[in-house]
Amino acid sequence: MAPFRAWVYNCMVRASLISLFAIIFASALAQLASSALLTSLPLQIAGLGGSASQAGLVAGAYSLGFMAGCMRGVPMINRIGHIRAFAGAAGLTALLVLLFKNTESIVFWTTLRFFMGAAFAILFATADAWLNETVKDEVRGRVLAVNSIVIGAMAILSQIFIARFTDVPLRMLEILSAILLAAVVLLCLTRSVPPRTYESKRIKFRELWTRSPVAVLGAFASGAIITSLLTIVPFSLSKAGVGASTTALLIAMLYIGRLMFQWPLGSLADRMDRRWLILGSSSLIAVIVVSLWIADPFTGWNSGFLHNYRLLTMLGLILVILGGLSFPLQSICVAHAFERRPESSVALSTYLLFIWAAGSVAGPMFISLMAPVLGSKTPDLVLIGLSGSLALFTGYRLYVAKFFGTRQSSVKLFPAAGDMPYTSYHRAQATEK
Repeated sequence: MAPFRAWVYNCMVRASLISLFAIIFASALAQLASSALLTSLPLQIAGLGGSASQAGLVAGAYSLGFMAGCMRGVPMINRIGHIRAFAGAAGLTALLVLLFKNTESIVFWTTLRFFMGAAFAILFATADAWLNETVKDEVRGRVLAVNSIVIGAMAILSQIFIARFTDVPLRMLEILSAILLAAVVLLCLTRSVPPRTYESKRIKFRELWTRSPVAVLGAFASGAIITSLLTIVPFSLSKAGVGASTTALLIAMLYIGRLMFQWPLGSLADRMDRRWLILGSSSLIAVIVVSLWIADPFTGWNSGFLHNYRLLTMLGLILVILGGLSFPLQSICVAHAFERRPESSVALSTYLLFIWAAGSVAGPMFISLMAPVLGSKTPDLVLIGLSGSLALFTGYRLYVAKFFGTRQSSVKLFPAAGDMPYTSYHRAQATEK
Protein backbone atom coordinates (compact mmCIF):
# COMPACT_ATOMS: atom_id res chain seq x y z
CA MET A 1 0.00 0.00 0.00
CA ALA A 2 2.80 2.40 0.87
CA PRO A 3 4.55 2.05 -2.56
CA PHE A 4 1.26 2.70 -4.33
CA ARG A 5 0.60 5.78 -2.20
CA ALA A 6 4.12 7.08 -2.96
CA TRP A 7 3.52 6.50 -6.67
CA VAL A 8 0.25 8.45 -6.51
CA TYR A 9 1.93 11.36 -4.72
CA ASN A 10 4.78 11.42 -7.26
CA CYS A 11 2.23 11.60 -10.07
CA MET A 12 0.53 14.47 -8.26
CA VAL A 13 3.87 16.30 -7.96
CA ARG A 14 4.58 15.91 -11.68
CA ALA A 15 1.08 17.05 -12.63
CA SER A 16 1.34 20.10 -10.37
CA LEU A 17 4.77 21.08 -11.74
CA ILE A 18 3.59 20.77 -15.36
CA SER A 19 0.55 22.97 -14.78
CA LEU A 20 2.55 25.52 -12.76
CA PHE A 21 5.64 25.62 -15.00
CA ALA A 22 4.92 29.14 -16.26
CA ILE A 23 4.50 30.78 -12.84
CA ILE A 24 7.53 28.94 -11.40
CA PHE A 25 9.82 29.89 -14.28
CA ALA A 26 8.50 33.45 -14.52
CA SER A 27 9.14 33.91 -10.80
CA ALA A 28 12.64 32.46 -11.27
CA LEU A 29 13.43 34.96 -14.03
CA ALA A 30 12.32 37.76 -11.71
CA GLN A 31 14.59 36.32 -9.00
CA LEU A 32 17.52 36.38 -11.42
CA ALA A 33 16.95 40.09 -12.04
CA SER A 34 16.45 40.82 -8.33
CA SER A 35 19.63 39.01 -7.26
CA ALA A 36 21.68 40.60 -10.03
CA LEU A 37 20.55 44.10 -9.07
CA LEU A 38 21.19 43.40 -5.39
CA THR A 39 24.86 42.74 -6.15
CA SER A 40 25.51 45.02 -9.12
CA LEU A 41 24.13 48.30 -7.76
CA PRO A 42 26.62 48.51 -4.83
CA LEU A 43 29.39 47.78 -7.33
CA GLN A 44 28.19 50.63 -9.53
CA ILE A 45 28.00 52.98 -6.54
CA ALA A 46 31.57 52.08 -5.60
CA GLY A 47 32.66 52.60 -9.21
CA LEU A 48 31.14 56.09 -9.13
CA GLY A 49 33.11 56.94 -5.99
CA GLY A 50 30.22 56.54 -3.59
CA SER A 51 30.58 55.61 0.08
CA ALA A 52 29.51 52.53 2.00
CA SER A 53 26.78 54.55 3.71
CA GLN A 54 25.30 55.48 0.32
CA ALA A 55 25.30 51.83 -0.72
CA GLY A 56 23.59 50.97 2.55
CA LEU A 57 21.01 53.72 1.99
CA VAL A 58 20.07 52.29 -1.41
CA ALA A 59 19.88 48.75 0.00
CA GLY A 60 17.78 49.91 2.95
CA ALA A 61 15.36 51.69 0.62
CA TYR A 62 14.79 48.42 -1.22
CA SER A 63 14.02 46.57 2.03
CA LEU A 64 11.59 49.26 3.17
CA GLY A 65 9.89 49.23 -0.22
CA PHE A 66 9.63 45.45 -0.08
CA MET A 67 7.88 45.65 3.28
CA ALA A 68 5.55 48.38 2.00
CA GLY A 69 4.68 46.23 -1.02
CA CYS A 70 3.84 43.32 1.27
CA MET A 71 1.47 45.54 3.24
CA ARG A 72 -0.35 46.95 0.19
CA GLY A 73 -0.12 43.95 -2.13
CA VAL A 74 -3.14 41.97 -0.88
CA PRO A 75 -5.87 44.46 -1.92
CA MET A 76 -4.21 44.94 -5.30
CA ILE A 77 -3.98 41.21 -6.07
CA ASN A 78 -7.57 40.63 -4.94
CA ARG A 79 -8.78 43.57 -7.01
CA ILE A 80 -7.07 42.90 -10.37
CA GLY A 81 -6.17 39.19 -10.19
CA HIS A 82 -2.93 37.21 -10.11
CA ILE A 83 -1.84 37.48 -13.74
CA ARG A 84 -2.35 41.23 -14.03
CA ALA A 85 -0.75 41.84 -10.62
CA PHE A 86 2.34 39.85 -11.62
CA ALA A 87 2.51 41.42 -15.09
CA GLY A 88 2.06 44.93 -13.73
CA ALA A 89 4.72 44.51 -11.03
CA ALA A 90 7.24 42.94 -13.42
CA GLY A 91 6.57 45.57 -16.10
CA LEU A 92 6.98 48.40 -13.59
CA THR A 93 10.24 46.89 -12.37
CA ALA A 94 11.54 46.63 -15.95
CA LEU A 95 10.76 50.33 -16.43
CA LEU A 96 12.47 51.30 -13.18
CA VAL A 97 15.59 49.32 -14.17
CA LEU A 98 15.89 51.35 -17.36
CA LEU A 99 15.59 54.61 -15.41
CA PHE A 100 18.84 53.79 -13.61
CA LYS A 101 20.64 54.51 -16.89
CA ASN A 102 19.54 58.14 -17.00
CA THR A 103 21.12 59.46 -13.82
CA GLU A 104 23.86 58.85 -11.27
CA SER A 105 22.07 60.61 -8.42
CA ILE A 106 22.10 58.53 -5.24
CA VAL A 107 18.88 60.21 -4.08
CA PHE A 108 17.12 59.22 -7.31
CA TRP A 109 18.52 55.69 -7.11
CA THR A 110 17.25 55.41 -3.52
CA THR A 111 13.76 56.41 -4.66
CA LEU A 112 13.84 53.95 -7.54
CA ARG A 113 14.95 51.11 -5.27
CA PHE A 114 12.10 51.83 -2.84
CA PHE A 115 9.47 51.45 -5.56
CA MET A 116 11.35 48.52 -7.03
CA GLY A 117 11.24 46.76 -3.67
CA ALA A 118 7.47 47.30 -3.48
CA ALA A 119 7.01 45.94 -7.02
CA PHE A 120 9.15 42.86 -6.33
CA ALA A 121 7.17 42.19 -3.14
CA ILE A 122 3.89 42.16 -5.05
CA LEU A 123 5.46 40.00 -7.76
CA PHE A 124 6.78 37.35 -5.35
CA ALA A 125 3.64 37.45 -3.18
CA THR A 126 1.52 36.78 -6.26
CA ALA A 127 3.67 33.81 -7.26
CA ASP A 128 3.67 32.38 -3.72
CA ALA A 129 -0.11 32.72 -3.35
CA TRP A 130 -0.69 31.14 -6.77
CA LEU A 131 1.47 28.14 -5.90
CA ASN A 132 0.14 27.59 -2.40
CA GLU A 133 -3.55 27.87 -3.28
CA THR A 134 -3.22 25.59 -6.33
CA VAL A 135 -1.09 22.81 -4.83
CA LYS A 136 -2.60 20.12 -2.60
CA ASP A 137 -1.40 19.62 0.97
CA GLU A 138 -0.06 16.13 0.27
CA VAL A 139 2.59 17.41 -2.17
CA ARG A 140 2.99 21.05 -1.16
CA GLY A 141 6.41 20.53 0.44
CA ARG A 142 7.86 18.92 -2.69
CA VAL A 143 6.39 21.43 -5.12
CA LEU A 144 7.65 24.35 -3.03
CA ALA A 145 11.01 22.60 -2.84
CA VAL A 146 11.24 22.48 -6.64
CA ASN A 147 10.28 26.15 -6.78
CA SER A 148 13.01 27.00 -4.26
CA ILE A 149 15.57 24.93 -6.18
CA VAL A 150 14.82 26.79 -9.40
CA ILE A 151 15.00 30.15 -7.61
CA GLY A 152 18.27 29.15 -5.92
CA ALA A 153 19.77 28.14 -9.26
CA MET A 154 18.80 31.53 -10.69
CA ALA A 155 20.43 33.28 -7.73
CA ILE A 156 23.71 31.49 -8.53
CA LEU A 157 23.29 32.20 -12.24
CA SER A 158 22.83 35.90 -11.46
CA GLN A 159 26.34 36.08 -10.01
CA ILE A 160 27.75 34.54 -13.19
CA PHE A 161 25.68 37.07 -15.13
CA ILE A 162 27.24 39.93 -13.15
CA ALA A 163 30.76 38.61 -13.75
CA ARG A 164 30.03 38.57 -17.49
CA PHE A 165 28.62 42.09 -17.73
CA THR A 166 30.35 43.90 -14.89
CA ASP A 167 32.38 46.00 -17.35
CA VAL A 168 29.27 47.11 -19.28
CA PRO A 169 26.71 48.03 -16.59
CA LEU A 170 24.39 49.87 -18.98
CA ARG A 171 24.04 46.84 -21.22
CA MET A 172 23.45 44.70 -18.14
CA LEU A 173 20.54 46.90 -17.09
CA GLU A 174 19.00 46.59 -20.56
CA ILE A 175 19.27 42.79 -20.45
CA LEU A 176 17.77 42.64 -16.95
CA SER A 177 14.84 44.74 -18.15
CA ALA A 178 14.37 42.34 -21.07
CA ILE A 179 14.44 39.35 -18.69
CA LEU A 180 11.65 40.88 -16.60
CA LEU A 181 9.55 41.49 -19.71
CA ALA A 182 10.18 37.89 -20.80
CA ALA A 183 8.73 36.77 -17.46
CA VAL A 184 5.58 38.77 -18.22
CA VAL A 185 5.21 37.18 -21.66
CA LEU A 186 5.78 33.68 -20.27
CA LEU A 187 3.15 34.06 -17.56
CA CYS A 188 0.56 35.61 -19.86
CA LEU A 189 0.82 32.58 -22.17
CA THR A 190 0.23 30.06 -19.40
CA ARG A 191 -2.59 27.53 -19.70
CA SER A 192 -2.88 27.23 -15.94
CA VAL A 193 -5.96 28.84 -14.43
CA PRO A 194 -5.00 31.30 -11.67
CA PRO A 195 -6.73 31.03 -8.29
CA ARG A 196 -10.01 32.83 -7.84
CA THR A 197 -9.71 36.18 -6.10
CA TYR A 198 -12.30 37.48 -3.70
CA GLU A 199 -12.67 40.06 -1.03
CA SER A 200 -11.70 38.58 2.30
CA LYS A 201 -11.25 39.94 5.76
CA ARG A 202 -7.82 41.20 6.64
CA ILE A 203 -5.65 38.75 8.57
CA LYS A 204 -4.46 40.24 11.83
CA PHE A 205 -1.13 39.35 13.34
CA ARG A 206 -2.77 38.05 16.51
CA GLU A 207 -4.99 35.72 14.48
CA LEU A 208 -2.06 34.46 12.43
CA TRP A 209 0.01 33.92 15.56
CA THR A 210 -2.85 32.01 17.22
CA ARG A 211 -3.37 29.76 14.23
CA SER A 212 0.29 29.00 13.44
CA PRO A 213 2.84 30.55 15.82
CA VAL A 214 5.70 28.29 14.70
CA ALA A 215 5.27 29.42 11.09
CA VAL A 216 5.30 33.09 12.13
CA LEU A 217 8.41 32.83 14.30
CA GLY A 218 10.04 30.53 11.74
CA ALA A 219 9.48 32.99 8.89
CA PHE A 220 11.01 35.83 10.93
CA ALA A 221 13.92 33.71 12.12
CA SER A 222 14.54 32.37 8.61
CA GLY A 223 15.05 35.84 7.17
CA ALA A 224 17.22 36.91 10.11
CA ILE A 225 19.29 33.70 10.10
CA ILE A 226 20.07 33.89 6.38
CA THR A 227 21.12 37.54 6.49
CA SER A 228 23.15 36.93 9.66
CA LEU A 229 24.86 33.96 8.00
CA LEU A 230 25.75 36.10 5.01
CA THR A 231 27.21 38.60 7.48
CA ILE A 232 29.18 36.09 9.57
CA VAL A 233 30.91 34.22 6.76
CA PRO A 234 32.54 37.10 4.82
CA PHE A 235 33.34 39.00 8.03
CA SER A 236 35.08 36.04 9.66
CA LEU A 237 36.94 35.07 6.50
CA SER A 238 38.10 38.62 5.84
CA LYS A 239 39.26 39.05 9.43
CA ALA A 240 41.24 35.80 9.16
CA GLY A 241 42.99 37.02 6.01
CA VAL A 242 41.25 34.80 3.46
CA GLY A 243 41.35 36.17 -0.09
CA ALA A 244 38.33 37.62 -1.87
CA SER A 245 38.11 34.85 -4.50
CA THR A 246 38.23 32.13 -1.82
CA THR A 247 35.62 33.98 0.19
CA ALA A 248 33.33 34.13 -2.85
CA LEU A 249 33.76 30.38 -3.36
CA LEU A 250 32.84 29.66 0.25
CA ILE A 251 29.79 31.93 0.03
CA ALA A 252 28.70 29.89 -2.97
CA MET A 253 28.76 26.80 -0.72
CA LEU A 254 25.76 28.21 1.15
CA TYR A 255 23.74 28.37 -2.08
CA ILE A 256 24.95 24.93 -3.18
CA GLY A 257 23.71 23.56 0.14
CA ARG A 258 20.34 25.13 -0.57
CA LEU A 259 20.09 23.30 -3.88
CA MET A 260 21.21 19.99 -2.37
CA PHE A 261 18.93 20.00 0.70
CA GLN A 262 15.78 21.66 -0.64
CA TRP A 263 14.19 18.62 -2.31
CA PRO A 264 15.01 16.05 0.45
CA LEU A 265 13.67 18.39 3.15
CA GLY A 266 10.60 19.27 1.09
CA SER A 267 9.86 15.60 0.46
CA LEU A 268 10.36 14.83 4.15
CA ALA A 269 8.04 17.68 5.12
CA ASP A 270 5.16 15.97 3.30
CA ARG A 271 5.61 12.79 5.37
CA MET A 272 5.74 14.15 8.92
CA ASP A 273 4.66 16.94 11.20
CA ARG A 274 6.58 19.86 9.67
CA ARG A 275 7.31 21.31 13.08
CA TRP A 276 9.65 18.39 13.81
CA LEU A 277 11.59 19.36 10.70
CA ILE A 278 11.72 23.00 11.81
CA LEU A 279 12.89 21.86 15.24
CA GLY A 280 15.61 19.63 13.79
CA SER A 281 16.89 22.23 11.32
CA SER A 282 17.05 25.09 13.83
CA SER A 283 18.67 22.87 16.47
CA LEU A 284 21.37 21.70 14.08
CA ILE A 285 22.08 25.28 13.01
CA ALA A 286 22.53 26.30 16.64
CA VAL A 287 24.78 23.33 17.41
CA ILE A 288 27.00 23.91 14.35
CA VAL A 289 27.45 27.64 15.04
CA VAL A 290 28.19 27.00 18.73
CA SER A 291 30.81 24.44 17.71
CA LEU A 292 32.46 26.87 15.30
CA TRP A 293 32.37 29.61 17.92
CA ILE A 294 34.08 27.41 20.52
CA ALA A 295 36.60 25.84 18.13
CA ASP A 296 37.59 29.16 16.50
CA PRO A 297 39.01 27.34 13.44
CA PHE A 298 40.91 30.35 12.04
CA THR A 299 43.33 30.55 14.95
CA GLY A 300 46.01 28.73 12.97
CA TRP A 301 45.27 30.28 9.58
CA ASN A 302 48.32 30.86 7.31
CA SER A 303 50.37 28.28 9.24
CA GLY A 304 50.87 26.32 6.02
CA PHE A 305 49.27 25.53 2.68
CA LEU A 306 48.21 22.00 3.66
CA HIS A 307 46.65 23.23 6.91
CA ASN A 308 44.77 25.99 5.07
CA TYR A 309 43.54 23.55 2.42
CA ARG A 310 42.18 21.13 5.02
CA LEU A 311 40.59 23.96 6.97
CA LEU A 312 38.85 25.41 3.91
CA THR A 313 37.64 21.97 2.83
CA MET A 314 36.13 21.35 6.26
CA LEU A 315 34.61 24.84 6.36
CA GLY A 316 33.16 24.41 2.88
CA LEU A 317 31.37 21.22 3.93
CA ILE A 318 30.03 22.93 7.06
CA LEU A 319 28.73 25.86 4.99
CA VAL A 320 26.97 23.46 2.62
CA ILE A 321 25.14 21.99 5.62
CA LEU A 322 24.34 25.42 7.10
CA GLY A 323 22.99 26.70 3.78
CA GLY A 324 21.02 23.50 3.26
CA LEU A 325 19.38 23.83 6.68
CA SER A 326 18.80 27.62 6.65
CA PHE A 327 17.40 28.47 3.22
CA PRO A 328 14.59 25.83 3.12
CA LEU A 329 13.24 26.99 6.50
CA GLN A 330 11.02 29.63 4.89
CA SER A 331 9.27 27.26 2.48
CA ILE A 332 8.76 24.69 5.26
CA CYS A 333 7.20 27.37 7.48
CA VAL A 334 4.95 28.54 4.63
CA ALA A 335 3.81 24.97 3.97
CA HIS A 336 3.12 24.56 7.70
CA ALA A 337 1.05 27.75 7.80
CA PHE A 338 -1.07 26.66 4.84
CA GLU A 339 -2.05 23.47 6.67
CA ARG A 340 -4.50 25.62 8.67
CA ARG A 341 -6.78 26.22 5.67
CA PRO A 342 -6.47 30.03 5.40
CA GLU A 343 -9.46 32.01 4.16
CA SER A 344 -7.20 34.05 1.89
CA SER A 345 -4.05 32.49 0.46
CA VAL A 346 -2.97 35.87 -0.93
CA ALA A 347 -3.16 37.50 2.50
CA LEU A 348 -1.31 34.66 4.20
CA SER A 349 1.47 34.48 1.58
CA THR A 350 1.96 38.23 1.67
CA TYR A 351 1.94 38.36 5.47
CA LEU A 352 4.57 35.62 5.76
CA LEU A 353 6.67 37.31 3.09
CA PHE A 354 6.42 40.55 5.07
CA ILE A 355 7.49 38.77 8.27
CA TRP A 356 10.44 37.18 6.44
CA ALA A 357 11.47 40.60 5.09
CA ALA A 358 11.18 42.10 8.57
CA GLY A 359 13.49 39.39 9.87
CA SER A 360 16.02 39.99 7.09
CA VAL A 361 16.08 43.68 8.03
CA ALA A 362 16.17 43.04 11.78
CA GLY A 363 19.08 40.55 11.64
CA PRO A 364 21.80 42.92 10.35
CA MET A 365 20.31 45.84 12.29
CA PHE A 366 20.49 43.92 15.57
CA ILE A 367 24.07 42.90 14.80
CA SER A 368 25.00 46.55 14.23
CA LEU A 369 23.35 47.65 17.48
CA MET A 370 24.91 44.92 19.62
CA ALA A 371 28.41 44.99 18.08
CA PRO A 372 29.70 47.76 20.40
CA VAL A 373 28.63 45.67 23.41
CA LEU A 374 29.41 42.10 22.34
CA GLY A 375 32.37 42.75 20.05
CA SER A 376 33.47 40.67 17.08
CA LYS A 377 31.46 37.62 18.15
CA THR A 378 28.16 39.47 17.81
CA PRO A 379 27.06 37.80 14.52
CA ASP A 380 27.74 34.34 15.98
CA LEU A 381 25.79 35.11 19.14
CA VAL A 382 22.86 36.57 17.21
CA LEU A 383 22.71 33.52 14.96
CA ILE A 384 22.84 31.18 17.97
CA GLY A 385 20.10 33.18 19.67
CA LEU A 386 17.83 33.13 16.61
CA SER A 387 18.17 29.43 15.83
CA GLY A 388 18.10 28.43 19.50
CA SER A 389 14.96 30.47 20.20
CA LEU A 390 13.17 28.93 17.22
CA ALA A 391 14.18 25.42 18.32
CA LEU A 392 13.05 25.98 21.92
CA PHE A 393 9.71 27.50 20.93
CA THR A 394 8.99 24.78 18.37
CA GLY A 395 9.85 22.11 20.92
CA TYR A 396 7.51 23.78 23.41
CA ARG A 397 4.66 23.81 20.89
CA LEU A 398 5.19 20.14 20.12
CA TYR A 399 5.20 19.33 23.83
CA VAL A 400 1.96 21.24 24.40
CA ALA A 401 0.31 19.57 21.41
CA LYS A 402 1.33 16.11 22.63
CA PHE A 403 0.20 16.83 26.19
CA PHE A 404 -3.27 18.07 25.25
CA GLY A 405 -3.61 15.43 22.57
CA THR A 406 -2.94 12.72 25.15
CA ARG A 407 -5.29 14.25 27.70
CA GLN A 408 -8.22 14.77 25.32
CA SER A 409 -8.14 12.05 22.71
CA SER A 410 -5.85 9.51 21.17
CA VAL A 411 -6.89 10.56 17.66
CA LYS A 412 -7.57 14.21 16.79
CA LEU A 413 -8.96 14.46 13.31
CA PHE A 414 -9.81 18.12 13.87
CA PRO A 415 -7.11 19.44 16.22
CA ALA A 416 -7.08 22.85 17.76
CA ALA A 417 -5.36 25.59 15.77
CA GLY A 418 -1.60 25.21 16.03
CA ASP A 419 -1.70 21.67 17.45
CA MET A 420 -1.44 19.26 14.53
CA PRO A 421 -0.97 19.75 10.77
CA TYR A 422 -3.26 18.32 8.12
CA THR A 423 -0.53 16.40 6.29
CA SER A 424 -1.06 13.23 4.31
CA TYR A 425 1.06 11.41 6.88
CA HIS A 426 -1.31 12.24 9.74
CA ARG A 427 -4.41 11.52 7.67
CA ALA A 428 -3.06 8.03 7.03
CA GLN A 429 -2.15 7.53 10.68
CA ALA A 430 -5.59 8.66 11.86
CA THR A 431 -7.35 6.42 9.34
CA GLU A 432 -5.33 3.35 10.35
CA LYS A 433 -6.11 3.94 14.03
